[in-house]
Amino acid sequence: MIACALSVFNLICRNVCSIHAGLAALLILGCTQISAGADAANPPRKPGKYVFAHYMVCFCPPDGTGDTVADYKREILSAQQHGIDGFALNCGAWNAKPDSAYYKTRVLAMYEAARQLGTDFKLFVSADYACDVSLDETRDMVETFRNHPNQFRHQGKPVLSTWDGGQKQADFIKKEFQGDRAIVFVPCFLPRRNVDSPGASELDQFFKDYPSIDGYFYFGAAQYTKNLVESTLLHAQRWHGAGKIFMASATPYYRGLGMNYRLFERHGFEGMAAQWEAAVQSDSDWMEIVTWNDFAESTYVAPVGSPANVKRLADQVGSLLSHEGYLDASRYYMDWFKTGTPPSITRDQIYYFYRLHPKKLEGVNKPGYKGTDHPSGWKVLEDDVYVTTFLTAPARLTIHSGSTVKSFDLPAGVRHVRLPFAAGPQRFVLERDGAMLIDKTGEHEISATDAWGNFNYFAGGATAGSR
Repeated sequence: MIACALSVFNLICRNVCSIHAGLAALLILGCTQISAGADAANPPRKPGKYVFAHYMVCFCPPDGTGDTVADYKREILSAQQHGIDGFALNCGAWNAKPDSAYYKTRVLAMYEAARQLGTDFKLFVSADYACDVSLDETRDMVETFRNHPNQFRHQGKPVLSTWDGGQKQADFIKKEFQGDRAIVFVPCFLPRRNVDSPGASELDQFFKDYPSIDGYFYFGAAQYTKNLVESTLLHAQRWHGAGKIFMASATPYYRGLGMNYRLFERHGFEGMAAQWEAAVQSDSDWMEIVTWNDFAESTYVAPVGSPANVKRLADQVGSLLSHEGYLDASRYYMDWFKTGTPPSITRDQIYYFYRLHPKKLEGVNKPGYKGTDHPSGWKVLEDDVYVTTFLTAPARLTIHSGSTVKSFDLPAGVRHVRLPFAAGPQRFVLERDGAMLIDKTGEHEISATDAWGNFNYFAGGATAGSR
C-alpha cells in the first residue's frame, strides 16, 4: 500500500482496464478449480465469521473488457467459488476530481453486480487516506451504500474500514455518524512510529489516540512471517480484551516496485498458512486476504489467466505470474476459520511455489526502468521450490527440480516441504502404494539466466484424479 492509487501507480491503475481487454477470452469461471475445501459433514459457519479480500478499485477485473457490471459479476462469482465472502474496496480517491471519479463509478458498478447476482456477496469501502480521500468523500462513501442490500453490516450498522488515516479521520467519523446514522468503524491506522508491525507500545498509543473506533484491521503484508503472526496474536488479544472487533489478514507474498522495490520471503505457502493459523488461534472476528488484486505489490491472489497470457501486462506492473495456488490452498484455512474446525481432507492435492530465477540475478525496479538491480530484502531469499500437500492418507511426493530429485514420505493432513531448486522444468509426482495419483510439471521452468519473473513467485497446483 506504499504506492497508492493516486501517486506512483495512478497511471498504471487507470490504464490496466484497456490492457485487460485482451484477456476477455480468459473467463475466470473457466479456470481450473483446485480447492482444498471442507466436505458437507463439516460444521456450519460460526456466527459473524467472514473472509474478505482487499480489492484495489484502481485495477479492473483481469478477465473482462473493463469495469462493467458484467465484468464484476464474473469476478464476484470467482471469489465466492473460492470461499471469499466479500471485498473490502480500497479507494484511493472518490469523485471530487475529474481524473479520480472512476473510483465511485466502479464501486457503484460492483455493488450493482453484487445486487444482480443475489448471492449475498458483501462489500464495504476501505478509504485510502494515504492517497487523496477527503472527509466529504468519506461521508459520500458511507451514505451512497448505507441501505444497499450488499453493504456489509455489523449489528445492523454499515462497516467502514481504512488504509492509514489518523486523528482527523477518527474525530470526523465520531462526530459525523451518530444516532440512527451510526456506523462500525474498523480502520487500519498506522502507528506514529514508522513500523510495519505495531508492538505493545504502539497499541497503547492506538488506545490512547482512538478510543472511539469500534475495532482494528491489521493490514500486515510488508513484513516477515514471524512478525505478522506475532502482531496478529497481540492485536487480537488487546482489541478483544477491550471488547472491540479485530480483523486479521493473510498475505501470500510481497514484492513492490519503484520507490517500494523491496520484498519479504514467505517460503511458498508456509508463511500464508502460518498467518491463517494465527487468525484461527486468536479467534479473530473477520479475516481479510491482502490482497485480491494489488498487482503492483505482488500480493494478489486473483486468477489472472493462463501462464501464456500473463506477460502482456509487463509494461504496466511487470509479469503477472499466477498466484492462484495461494488462493486454492487457502480454502482449507478459510473453512477452518469460519467453522472453528479443521476441515476433512477428501481429495489428495498438491500446491507448488517457486521463483523463476535464482536470487543472484538482478531484476527491474519498475516497468520502463533502464537497468537492473536487486530489491531490498533479496539476500534473505532462498532458492528453493516449495510444495504444500493436502493428503487423505500417507503418500510419497517426489520433486524433480531440473536435474535434482528428492522424495518425501508424508503423512496424511497438511504438510510443507522444500527443496533447493535447479534450472529447468519442475515436476511433482505423488504416489501411494505404487499407484500414481498426480504427475504434474510446473507451467514455467526455472531459468539460470533470465529474470523475467522479477522476483515474483509462481503458484500452481494439482488434484488427484483431475486432468
